[in-house]
Amino acid sequence: MLFVARAWSNAVYQGKRTGDLVEHTLAELLQRYTYPALLLLLSAAGLGVPISEDLVLLLAGALASQGVTRYVPTLLAAYSGVIVGDALIYHWGKKLGPKAYEHKLARKVISPERAEKLRGHFARHGFWTVVVGRHTPGLRAPVFFLSGASGVRFATFLLADMLSAAVTVPAVVTLGYLFGQHLDDIRRLLHRAHWMIAAAALVGVGVWWFLRRRRRQRQAAAREPRSGAPGDVRESSGTSTL
Repeated sequence: MLFVARAWSNAVYQGKRTGDLVEHTLAELLQRYTYPALLLLLSAAGLGVPISEDLVLLLAGALASQGVTRYVPTLLAAYSGVIVGDALIYHWGKKLGPKAYEHKLARKVISPERAEKLRGHFARHGFWTVVVGRHTPGLRAPVFFLSGASGVRFATFLLADMLSAAVTVPAVVTLGYLFGQHLDDIRRLLHRAHWMIAAAALVGVGVWWFLRRRRRQRQAAAREPRSGAPGDVRESSGTSTL
């Protein structure tokens, strides 16, 4: 039991050291190369490189609060980097087409059963699937990758992504700007917030689908001929008279 406790403690310590090293490296890059580094790091994160988008945005906000960079240019560079990375991975999936579903980027997180369901979601609700994907930790890059492969129009993808990022990017950068000394706590909070936003988007899709279905049912009922129409009554009465 003592051996297991020590092994777990060492693993946690090593993980913390690795996380600290990554954070330090990203901060050094952002401090030295400022806006170009921010743009490139976020573009790489969008392509599926294992770089935390939230961490980069938080660090960028923290550096802006220290006067290393300026707040507004930081927002513009961060937003541009996020959109460029997302657009690149979309076009990568579009170029591969159906083969993208067999790529390791998709296979390692999406089972064949979930992939089939995802195809249906893209076909019926492409816009909302992209919105939910942006706010689902661990699935953003695969969902964006497969959206291009599944025939979601680039205009639809770009609109959904830009609207979502227009909310989350300024929010995360501002949190780093205001509370840069508490990055670990903020990252945990953001992880929960992303799940909550994704759940809210799913509820919104469900409500929209339900209301749309009800409207179609009412329209179909209105188009159906009524059983007691006057023409039918006259015809039947004439027949009985003869």
